[in-house]
Amino acid sequence: MSAATNLRPVDVRKETDGLGEIVVPSAARWGAQTQRSLGRNHLEKLGVIRLGVGLILVMTFVAIMALPLSVSAQNFSVPDDVALRIRLDDTLTSVDSQVGDPFSATVVEKGDYQNARVYGHVAQIDVSGRIKGHTSMMLRFDRLVMPDGRRAPIHAEIVELYHAPSGEKVDVEGAIESGGRGRKSIEHAVIGAGAGALLGGVFGGGKGAGIGSIIGGAGGLGTTAFHGRQKITLSSGQEMLIRITGR
Repeated sequence: MSAATNLRPVDVRKETDGLGEIVVPSAARWGAQTQRSLGRNHLEKLGVIRLGVGLILVMTFVAIMALPLSVSAQNFSVPDDVALRIRLDDTLTSVDSQVGDPFSATVVEKGDYQNARVYGHVAQIDVSGRIKGHTSMMLRFDRLVMPDGRRAPIHAEIVELYHAPSGEKVDVEGAIESGGRGRKSIEHAVIGAGAGALLGGVFGGGKGAGIGSIIGGAGGLGTTAFHGRQKITLSSGQEMLIRITGR
């Protein structure tokens, strides 16, 4: 609406252009087209103002909606000693995996954390000797992501492996340990050495017994070395129990 519409009839005059008649203030020195442009500018200014107010309202609404999510994500934490049964999404082995490789798992038990994702990485791999000892693999758990997107940093230790097909187990430090064959290797070595000593004593006396013991022992060790080093295999779908710790 122009200022001219608020004027008394004696204060205005009528001007005409291609669009028709328009009221112009009597004191104005412009015609119909200028008056129309003044009206458009007024309307355009109102439109810009309304658009700016609308954008501000939209941005404010988005910020308010995002605020609770960001605050809850920052404050979210998993209490210590919470036990979670998880299922690996990836396959990890002591042969193909490397330190630093990431992995993920899914919480499978019912409860507050069901279907949450657990992310971590391979922290350490120690390969056994060819004769005795165990291969060990240490996993580090870094964060837990809830189905609604909330995240929490975590530290956890493995408490139990369920139905590990290769006999893997968890040691006292929470590392995964291969089944090992150290005892079997020693038994083979002792048996081989004893048999060698017996045959050496029969055919060569005391000296022959000593030589036979060395040869027999080496032979016993060689029979187990054929099997190669111990290997850890945690296939996709392997389930384990982890416990949240404060460190």
